Amino acid sequence: MENIRGFRRILWYGIPAYGHVYSNLYLAKYLVEKGFYVIYYSMEEFRWDIEAHGCECRVYPIGEKELDLTDGQKIIKLYRLILQYTENMMPFLLEEAVQEQPCGVIFESLALWGRIVGQLLHVPSFSFYSIASIGRVAGKGYMEYMRGFSADFLSYAGELPQAWRIRNRIARKWNGRKLGMISVLMGNGDWNLMGYSRLFQPGGKQFGEKYRFLGPLALYRQETGNNDFVYPQGSMIYISLGTIFNQDERLIREVVKQFGSKKRNITGEHKDEEYSVVMVWNRMDEEKKTEFPDNFIVRRFVNQKEVMRQACLFISAGGMNSIHEALYYGVPCLMCPQQGEQLLNARRFEKLGFGKILRNPDRLRKEAEAVMRLREKWDEKKRMEMTKACLEEMDVIWEWMRGVSGDEA
Repeated sequence: MENIRGFRRILWYGIPAYGHVYSNLYLAKYLVEKGFYVIYYSMEEFRWDIEAHGCECRVYPIGEKELDLTDGQKIIKLYRLILQYTENMMPFLLEEAVQEQPCGVIFESLALWGRIVGQLLHVPSFSFYSIASIGRVAGKGYMEYMRGFSADFLSYAGELPQAWRIRNRIARKWNGRKLGMISVLMGNGDWNLMGYSRLFQPGGKQFGEKYRFLGPLALYRQETGNNDFVYPQGSMIYISLGTIFNQDERLIREVVKQFGSKKRNITGEHKDEEYSVVMVWNRMDEEKKTEFPDNFIVRRFVNQKEVMRQACLFISAGGMNSIHEALYYGVPCLMCPQQGEQLLNARRFEKLGFGKILRNPDRLRKEAEAVMRLREKWDEKKRMEMTKACLEEMDVIWEWMRGVSGDEA
């Protein structure tokens, strides 16, 4: 593609975490196919995926280990970190943005630095939400988040004085506006692009025309990597619990105990159905090895979409992309949420009838088998609606943007 400046150039400020990047790469590719030149800011580990979707990848001017926004549970610390990263990166990012003269800016809802760049350049700005939005204080989304975060909210109150000092410096240096905690953690643009369906958003009917619900776009991204194992015959359970929950030794013991191969009785029959298990586990390389039964396939990484095509149940921490992938393939979810966002997702899925939250690990197998039966009675029309990509929602925005920029091409 011709490296076009101005009218057809978009700067995209991402969050370098897999769930965030995978949630919007399909949209980035869509823009490239529409004739835009997309410069996507992230970290080096995501370069291959970003470039595979037709974008130019640029690395943030900050150490890869230093830029860490993955711990969403420590909400006050997260607020301080976003402010700090913004202050550190703004001089570099703003200088490059002025040189590029983009027609618009897209930024992850957490990427405050992208929002400020768009404001300073006076170009149309679009926030992308890979997590459910609050919308407004005291609204339905706000109350759902507070239920998940309230227990540990004040644990990091010591971060606030430093956060306020950084916030004041950003306001002075770059005329930063709306720097309160909710405005930073849920940054809005001229338009807000939601990476899920309106039905999934708590209080979704109250969100106006500036919110465009594009569907769970992670489902449609270009896949990279294949699995190195043969799928077993019979019923298969897929388990991917995320970094935090994979450290819960009690749960891992229950998974092995309750889903491990059963001994046959004297007639050679099983009293219970035997399942095969594919499990993603990020502690395989540690010196202390965990022994898994013969009916377990355990890997640090799997191509999740391939596994979902075979699974009868997904045991998940409740991440947005993962549970929507399960929904797309018609796989019910047993969810083990670990922080506010995951808890909101899990409660929403439970209310919609597509999964349940694990209440008692001692009853893991019984709860799992109850969840498998949800597929017999859930609303298939609603399932299909929630997994549809709605990129036509974007078309009115591009027409508006071209009018603002004077591009008639």
